[in-house]
Amino acid sequence: MKRTLVLRACVLYALLAGTALTAQAQSQSPQLGRLFLSPEQRAQLDAQRYGPPAPDPALAAPPSPPPPPPPAPPVELNGVVQRSSGRSTVWLNQEAQNEPHNRLARGKSGAPGTLTLRLSNGQVVLLKPGQRYDPASGTVTEAQEGQP
Repeated sequence: MKRTLVLRACVLYALLAGTALTAQAQSQSPQLGRLFLSPEQRAQLDAQRYGPPAPDPALAAPPSPPPPPPPAPPVELNGVVQRSSGRSTVWLNQEAQNEPHNRLARGKSGAPGTLTLRLSNGQVVLLKPGQRYDPASGTVTEAQEGQP
């Protein structure tokens, strides 16, 4: 019996302590403040996040046309080496070229050692070693003429 009495006293004490702690917590609850922003603050945050509103495409000026491409640099034929196997190496602008569409002319198509140069625009130019082709003017000159 004494044991039951002690058990009841412990339960009663626990209930009273819990009630006291709950009352104390409610009286000292922290103020959370405003959880959501005002509509003006929300609009300001959205403007910062998404940037300024896009201009109306109907009011925007049409884009200016792109600038013309820069003129192609002159092409100078520095030399040709033709091996006994028939393969050849051509030097254009001081760089060796082994491209099949740049061929050496033979027979009636030009003098021996003349290079048939096919440009990127499809135009064909005949050059001999020491000559330079200027795409801006469309002229073929001797390489030494253009240098001091």
